[in-house]
Amino acid sequence: MVEQSNLQELKNSLSIKEGKIGLKHTINRKAKLFPFVTRGTERPKFKRGFEGVLGEFTRNICGNTFEGSLEIEDLIDEISKMVNVNKEDQVYLVQILNMVLQHKNGKIKVFHPHLFQYLSLSDGPEMKGEQEIGKFLADVLIEDSTEFQKIFEKQLSHDLISKLILDKLNGLSQIDIQKKYGSKLPFLSRYFQDDFLFLSKYEDYFKTHYELLVSYYYFIYISQLSLKLAQQSKANFTNNNEVYFTLDWEATSKSRKGYGYGYHLVKDAARNLLIHVNILEHLNTLIGTEDSKVYPELLDKYEALSEEESQSFLQLLKQWIIEYRVHSSLPEIEICSESTYSSLVNLLYSSIEEAYQKPSMQGPRNRYSLSIEEIGKKFFLKTRGSLGYMLNVSQDLFLLLTAVCLKNERKSLNQLFIDLENRGMYFDRYSKEEAVKLLDKLNLLDKKSDSGDAQYVKPIL
Repeated sequence: MVEQSNLQELKNSLSIKEGKIGLKHTINRKAKLFPFVTRGTERPKFKRGFEGVLGEFTRNICGNTFEGSLEIEDLIDEISKMVNVNKEDQVYLVQILNMVLQHKNGKIKVFHPHLFQYLSLSDGPEMKGEQEIGKFLADVLIEDSTEFQKIFEKQLSHDLISKLILDKLNGLSQIDIQKKYGSKLPFLSRYFQDDFLFLSKYEDYFKTHYELLVSYYYFIYISQLSLKLAQQSKANFTNNNEVYFTLDWEATSKSRKGYGYGYHLVKDAARNLLIHVNILEHLNTLIGTEDSKVYPELLDKYEALSEEESQSFLQLLKQWIIEYRVHSSLPEIEICSESTYSSLVNLLYSSIEEAYQKPSMQGPRNRYSLSIEEIGKKFFLKTRGSLGYMLNVSQDLFLLLTAVCLKNERKSLNQLFIDLENRGMYFDRYSKEEAVKLLDKLNLLDKKSDSGDAQYVKPIL
């Protein structure tokens, strides 16, 4: 509901004091869209891969929390004392438990999906950033978690050693998890859910590719949402923007779509991401929403207002722009009495952008968008000499997405590429040719269809 009190609520959230100049840019109250932080120390650098996020994501799905970390040596000691074996055989039991439970580098070996819940967060300030991403992904990608929780239960194991370990694992506590974020790209969320549930039927493959699947959907979701916010009210939130990847093993050049319509698009959109997040925070508060609406949704809400309410909102928005400029120490401007919703939103954008051009504000603005680049550099970007970073697809990622696109069906090549695009992965014709060569090399192509000309791809799993 549009009320004068909405303006006071916004001023309170930005720490504006009566009779004093100044404000604190505050986000994630009325427009909870990204799990990003503006402090560089809290931004995850993914030195341990996506492991910390994956553990938190899994615990959120299951409604659990885990304090501390899994002490493997203590667990092995406890199990070995419990098992009645000859003294001379004790050393072999410990060796077997070690082999089952941990890699040579000491990291947990996930021999059963239940153990994903024991993957710990990083030490230090990055823990907070990983925790927030895990929460974000569980909120935006999973609707009803009931079916997903079953995947991580302590299912019966026919392997005696595995059963011993699972029986002794403890430390998880059930908590009531409140939803914070809502999906703004529900079509991507639905694809993720379908892919996740399909992959979970193949436990061995799931255990080795769960991290890659979740990290890919995280990267695509935040990239696509950034692109759409940059388009403001013109954005289409029902499908992906075209962003082109190149395959890891192919050569590329400036003439390729992967250069002109690839990561450059995402990076350009990300430069102003914090400005858009601030605008949406302000607009959602002023118009009185509770569910983090984005530009097209806010426009629809405005257009649904009565004549009286719409005029009240425009007056409120004008008043806020004037006050914002005062508290941000920006020059005074005159606002036309006949200003439209669109022109006022643009004026708010230029005002916030002007405030963020100050030297003291450049740091938070740049650090906010780095959250996209950090995950990209870890898994989905490759530097291509003078071309800079380009979106990159490893063979493992291509085959993973191909597997979930096909499920248990034989599909035409054309349909496979459409299904990949539905998941945010676009290829130009050169990349498609390279992809076909790989599928052929792996004997995954049926050379001819019933009609004798089209090519089909066989299920992978």
